[in-house]
Amino acid sequence: MKHFDQADLQTYRLIVLRRDGSEILLVSNRFGWTLPWVQVSPRKRIILQLVSAFNRETGFQAYCLFLPSFPAADPYARPEKYAVLECVRHNGEAPKGACWLPCTASASQLTSSVDDNEAIKQSLRELDSYANQSKPGSFGKPGWLSDLFMWVEEQLGPWGLHANGNFQQFNGSPTFSLIRLETSGPAVWFKATGEPNRHELPITTALTRLFPENLPRVLGVHPSWNGWLSEEVTGTTLDQCTELPVWERVANDLAELQIASAGKDAGLLGYGCKDLRIPNLVDLIDPFFARMSEFMGEQRKQTPSPLTNWELSFVADRLKQSCSLLHELHFPQTLGHMDFNPGNILMSATRSAFLDWAEACVTNPLVTFEYLLEHLRRSHVDAAGAIEKITAAYLRPWRSFVSPEDLARGKIVSPLVAVFVYSVSGGAWRSREALQDPKRSGYLRSLTRRMFREATQAGEGGRQCVA
Repeated sequence: MKHFDQADLQTYRLIVLRRDGSEILLVSNRFGWTLPWVQVSPRKRIILQLVSAFNRETGFQAYCLFLPSFPAADPYARPEKYAVLECVRHNGEAPKGACWLPCTASASQLTSSVDDNEAIKQSLRELDSYANQSKPGSFGKPGWLSDLFMWVEEQLGPWGLHANGNFQQFNGSPTFSLIRLETSGPAVWFKATGEPNRHELPITTALTRLFPENLPRVLGVHPSWNGWLSEEVTGTTLDQCTELPVWERVANDLAELQIASAGKDAGLLGYGCKDLRIPNLVDLIDPFFARMSEFMGEQRKQTPSPLTNWELSFVADRLKQSCSLLHELHFPQTLGHMDFNPGNILMSATRSAFLDWAEACVTNPLVTFEYLLEHLRRSHVDAAGAIEKITAAYLRPWRSFVSPEDLARGKIVSPLVAVFVYSVSGGAWRSREALQDPKRSGYLRSLTRRMFREATQAGEGGRQCVA
């Protein structure tokens, strides 16, 4: 495993406020006053790291309002990264070497840094826009955390629980929030989503009602925030598990959930799940590969080689055949999860709980299972025959609906279909801007090359499958 050094860390300068944004925390140096700062890894949750580091170093209890973004005073310099935090308590002494100063009209001259002064001024202006609701963002205005705690108390009352004031902020923005709150009993989670994920609330509440064994119980809904409060499932996430039987149980529970969702596709689509059913996928094949021909033509790097039009046509034809086969095998169209990664799977002693349903869809059931297998290949599970055993655990419940022979045939072509579903699900491939974005265009080319490899492998007989 690669170990990251200081060069991999990012520095965030912190605009820490209290008393409804009327005071700011500054620290002294030999030049005067400056903003406090922390360093975080870009490969982990930024908000969680920012807040945890600041609270640990100062002894305060703060939370993040937003990450402002604006150009540096020097257009040729790399812009500084900033975060706007608010302290929960309105009183209390500043740490040694620091001071609370009023955010007056001279706020643009508080520090010895031109960039910091401009960042403070613009951040306070942005803060006001959330406070007076000229910009949407319930979680960007000061004081919203106290409103959350009052609402949580109302939701916890019928369960005989009370919030004890301790919390941990995992993610956040003016329109998005994810916070774990401690109570007098089990912890609870508050989550709220804005665009483009507002549909996660109706999907989550519907799935919780339909499949209570596989989702955390929802304790309350806050419509104006598009948020909800859920119980915490005691256990550990699958990405922390290397025991093969645990992964086998997840595979089995996924199959049982999908089987329970069979025949409910119309309702699931009505709640906001993406429509990725096989007939719709077939209609996307030709337009997608026509776009990929453009993307391949724009590639500037010599390696890996761009796919030729003949190779793209080969993949498209093989994909049509694969979709046709899955359709003929009469698999039901079931609930799917386009972000089915081990971090979104919680294991308790009695059940698997599946989280984060913003990427819920209706599609062939084997598609979601392929995503689980992909994460298995990247995991630290090194038991002999792990893929075969987990595949057998997943396919076993399906034997009541599909013959072992048809399961094996479907499993041969499902890797190719799964990559295609992932490629088209977000819609980025349609965007003209993606063609000009090296990162996005490179990623779509990479996925298409992966499809070429899967199409070749499927044509040669594919992976062995234990049904």
